[in-house]
Amino acid sequence: MISPFKAFRDPIILEETEHKDLKITKPEDYTFMKEVEIVPLTFSELLSVSMYYPVMFGGFEGEIFPFAVLGINGKNVYLKEDGFFKVEVIPKAVLNYPFGLVRKKEGEREEWLVIVDRACESERGFRLFEEDGTETEYLKTIKSGLTELALDFQKVYQFTQEIFHLDLLRAIDFEVSCKYGKAYFKRVLIANIEALSKIQPEKLYFLNTSGYLPIIYSIYFSVRNFKLFDLI
Repeated sequence: MISPFKAFRDPIILEETEHKDLKITKPEDYTFMKEVEIVPLTFSELLSVSMYYPVMFGGFEGEIFPFAVLGINGKNVYLKEDGFFKVEVIPKAVLNYPFGLVRKKEGEREEWLVIVDRACESERGFRLFEEDGTETEYLKTIKSGLTELALDFQKVYQFTQEIFHLDLLRAIDFEVSCKYGKAYFKRVLIANIEALSKIQPEKLYFLNTSGYLPIIYSIYFSVRNFKLFDLI
């Protein structure tokens, strides 16, 4: 099972019977992100996010996925003192908090499970279930957005598998040094645009028509965004 990102302090898988009385309040700002260093990304946001954040790929339980680097050493460098972001693009996983998804895979069978951070439980919050156990309109709206998010995550897994098998990702070790200190990244994957020259024309055509090509280039150049850590 793929776990939720660091912002979730007390994540639970939402269960109708067990959590029928649960009430949730969404945070008014993004203070919950102040110590978050990386966030998983969906397919539709790769291009926009890579314009502001370094984007790399990592592996977990045999899966490869892209993530944005928001900071180092327990410091989110993109967050202002007032709890809001310094840039206009915010990863979708952050926007959906305190709700999210975990992907459970057993053999060929997989499912997406809705999670919520119980740290946001409040008596003044929105109910998730009615007295009879049916979902409230609030939860229905949340789940509708999470369904779109799951499809977007599914597409990013497909994208990642495609470019991985085309050798368009390469593993590196490197060090980041900025005013917030140093951080070491080991065996992370970055885009390998040098390999594009060796790809067969029909594969290159596929990358272009599928919209993958500009994303690959944007992710490749996004590593330069580490320089922003000293500027923002």
